[in-house]
Amino acid sequence: LSASEGKTIGDSTMRLMAITKFMLDQHDPHAALHALRELHESGVKGHPGVLSLELKAQQQAGNWDEVLNVLDQLEKRKSIDVTVASQLRQQAWLEKIRQQENLDDLTACLKSIPDDFKRRSKIAAAAARALAQHGGCSLAQQLLSDSLNAQWDSELVALYGNCLPEDGQSSGMIAQIEQAKKWLNRHRDDAGLLLALGKLCLHQKLWGKAQNYLEASVSIAP
Repeated sequence: LSASEGKTIGDSTMRLMAITKFMLDQHDPHAALHALRELHESGVKGHPGVLSLELKAQQQAGNWDEVLNVLDQLEKRKSIDVTVASQLRQQAWLEKIRQQENLDDLTACLKSIPDDFKRRSKIAAAAARALAQHGGCSLAQQLLSDSLNAQWDSELVALYGNCLPEDGQSSGMIAQIEQAKKWLNRHRDDAGLLLALGKLCLHQKLWGKAQNYLEASVSIAP
């Protein structure tokens, strides 16, 4: 590598790409990104191989905004499989959700997520848990409703029973129970939905209904 320094542009490009690969293998993303900056400064921009290396480096460094940016560039050049790009984009959004430390930042992050990704069960679940943790249960409830109306998910609906109105008003809880009952008309044997209904009825002190829903849930999935 030292011998190739100062040679032709082609030699320099190969040297820096090799350094980047070595640094990634050593899990040193900052050194890899430094080599990539040298590549960019030498005029090598938009090369699919370089972008693929940058994608890995930004992933290792936890720079998820940059991961999303590089994915956009790779897709524009049709240099990445569509399914792989979708999976990596989902991972990036999940990591961004986990990084947020307060409700305002989390809400801003969620607004920037495309709707088709926001409705995915993994992202909806992570977002709902994060919202509940930061005191945004009403937002979590709406997000879960949108996701479940778009695509049913038994594990996701179980989280719906954990979304309680922040103000403690019973009107919001009754609306949640009514929504869950509508889903029950189409998903009568869903243990997660029955569990959610049981929890919601418990919070409303509807003891008999809570018992019935919980027993039904247990009979399906002990």
